[in-house]
Amino acid sequence: MALGFPTRSVTFDLPVVALTLAAVAHWIRGAPADALIFLAVTLLLLVTERPGATEAELGEPFHVPGFAVVAAGLLVLAFGRDSVPVAVAISAIGLVALFAEWRDPSLPVDRPVPRRAWLWSAVALAWCAWELLSFVYEQAAGGLSLTHPTMSDLVDPLLTSRIVQALAITGWLAAGLAMLRAAATARRS
Repeated sequence: MALGFPTRSVTFDLPVVALTLAAVAHWIRGAPADALIFLAVTLLLLVTERPGATEAELGEPFHVPGFAVVAAGLLVLAFGRDSVPVAVAISAIGLVALFAEWRDPSLPVDRPVPRRAWLWSAVALAWCAWELLSFVYEQAAGGLSLTHPTMSDLVDPLLTSRIVQALAITGWLAAGLAMLRAAATARRS
């Protein structure tokens, strides 16, 4: 038992492995700031994982307000997706979401993983593998590859309009908040 935490016989933690691989990929592509962000999140995840609490200790879940998502979309309409106000708003939403997740411990170790989680994990890993292969192929080809483009190469032309940018940011944030709320509900069931 280190630092008062019970030891677990887990050989690896998939989110930690995925975030570490993402950090390495960002470092290789020449984006050290992104790599450091992924490494910092990985370290925070490792430090903050703690044993499950009883239902009485959980209390009411903290929810990130939904109006924050709409506000971020309106900021994108007003300033554009690469502006400082949008970066500040999304960072604030992320910090509040991080706080909301830190308040509640992870799912108990003895709870079985739902079968649908394996399906979504397989889809996500396949998408990540495709993206990584596309990126490596583009780097080897010396730039944009029309035969094997990355997701950003496919999506960027669609995001030229501020309206589409606002809808995309709003949808992305809303999906993230929905996942946080689903996780909070799962912890209490």
